[in-house]
Amino acid sequence: MGRHAIGGALAVLLGSLGVSGCYSGLFDGPTADDPDGIDLDDGADDGDGDDDDDGADDGRAPSGDDGPDIDESYDAAAPTVRLLSAAEYANTVFDLLGVEASEDLDFADVGSGFDNGGEGQLGDALLATLQTEARRIAEEYVALDASTDFPCLSPQGTSNACFGQVVDELGLRAFRRPVDAPSRQALLAFVDAVRPDATDDAEVMELLVARLLLSPRFLYRTEVGETLPSDPTLTLLDPWETASLLSYTLTGSMPDAQLLADAGDDALDDERIRFHVQRLLATDAGRARFARFVQQWLRADELDRMARHPDEYPKLASAAQAEALRDELPAYVLDVVVDRGGSLADLLLDSSSYVNQHTATLYGTTSDSAVMERVELDSSQRGGVLTLASVMAVHSSATEVERDKPIRRGLLIKNQFLCEDIGLPADVDVQGAAADAAQNAEEFDLMTTREQLELMMNQAPACVACHGTFMPFGYLWSHFDALGQYQTHFGDRPLDATVTDLVVDGEMRNYDGVLGLLDDLADSPQVSTCFTRNMARYATGQGKNELVTFLTLDLAPTFRDNELDIVQLLEDMLASPELYVRKGGA
Repeated sequence: MGRHAIGGALAVLLGSLGVSGCYSGLFDGPTADDPDGIDLDDGADDGDGDDDDDGADDGRAPSGDDGPDIDESYDAAAPTVRLLSAAEYANTVFDLLGVEASEDLDFADVGSGFDNGGEGQLGDALLATLQTEARRIAEEYVALDASTDFPCLSPQGTSNACFGQVVDELGLRAFRRPVDAPSRQALLAFVDAVRPDATDDAEVMELLVARLLLSPRFLYRTEVGETLPSDPTLTLLDPWETASLLSYTLTGSMPDAQLLADAGDDALDDERIRFHVQRLLATDAGRARFARFVQQWLRADELDRMARHPDEYPKLASAAQAEALRDELPAYVLDVVVDRGGSLADLLLDSSSYVNQHTATLYGTTSDSAVMERVELDSSQRGGVLTLASVMAVHSSATEVERDKPIRRGLLIKNQFLCEDIGLPADVDVQGAAADAAQNAEEFDLMTTREQLELMMNQAPACVACHGTFMPFGYLWSHFDALGQYQTHFGDRPLDATVTDLVVDGEMRNYDGVLGLLDDLADSPQVSTCFTRNMARYATGQGKNELVTFLTLDLAPTFRDNELDIVQLLEDMLASPELYVRKGGA
């Protein structure tokens, strides 16, 4: 069967799945003809589930066989079905089949502020891309590794029992749950249907693998749950959904064998969840995913683009410098937070970093090392993640080394550390304001960035509003250029990093440079609450809903008052019973 015929077989496949537009059949229950439907109706039993209060005084519903301890103040969030992001898709395909996904795949819902959001849509264009990708991946897998994973596959003819083994074993891992009887029947019927026209059974195997990769049960992960006997208005995520939530949050990929085994044994209680959090965070995938969470929280994703396309950033000394900047942030985060058990204050104040021969000069030191090495920095100039060269290089000019960007740096503080959700006024023409200011001021190009912006801001009320909200925060970084180098002058002009009357935690404060602000951010209840909210958004894939609000209010006080390390906050969040509860259908 040639490639055209394979495409025809897969078109039949997609039709059998009820796929049209954004998977119109996704929410239909599984049937023999459509085994991949996902049912959002939880089938709530209208029986007399016992929800009597047992007199507990901790605000949580009673535990036991009827379900977990749920805080009575929690108004459960709606069930969700999350489309895998491009990164999750690539990680899952590699862990499932050992095949690399195409580098140009780029899709994700980032409404939560992170790339694992729960509102992703699978439109026709993306579906067509994934169909092509599934065919390519399946062909490579069958050519290289399939016979090793399944020795029963044979060029002389593969038995039905062997294809049944593939469905059971590969299906379990692809769907992140056992393949149910109707799905198994339909998949084996698909094998029988394509076999007569296939060149050989290797091609049949390719089509079967492609079908698994195009299944909604592969492309989506559900957070729907099963009805709680104690309360038919609520559902509890089943063990397989729980395992997927843990694994994708912690590693960005499918559950591994240990996690699937615990799901199969229905053993994912509080103790085992905490065990898996600690275990998975210690893996390479877990460490990389945690660093990715912090990178996205700091709005530093541009580091990846900088490393891939250094030619777009004339300020860079070399492509190798771009790669070192990209590698600095995860190295610092993993050292301070994961390896040394750092708190939020540690992340904001620890005056160390990682450099090599391409970035050491940015910190006024030298290195002959080709690999990243830990260095202590001048604590009179720098402290913590917000003075790393990598972070400041993102929030600055792409072209001029000497030019910082107070707007971006100020917005970073207001949005990501204070959770004030500030955006640029829609009617501000920055380029036009700069042109007007340049016409009315001598030596405009020789002015510091702050001087230029203050001239521009005085031209319109909307610009003045910017000045009063986020720009002053950005001015505190005036001593750091577009590569994070410390500087005192711009040409002959001294740089001014003093700001008065900044509001932090409801109080007016004055600062001479960024270090004083960093101390206050590390001490701030508003900042610790905001960080907790961002972690809740990351864990839930939601920008704002009942679950995000509950987790934030429930965990932030302990995180702040006890100065917990950040890893402990993540563990406590993933062990929160409310994370696994959704609204039911009763």
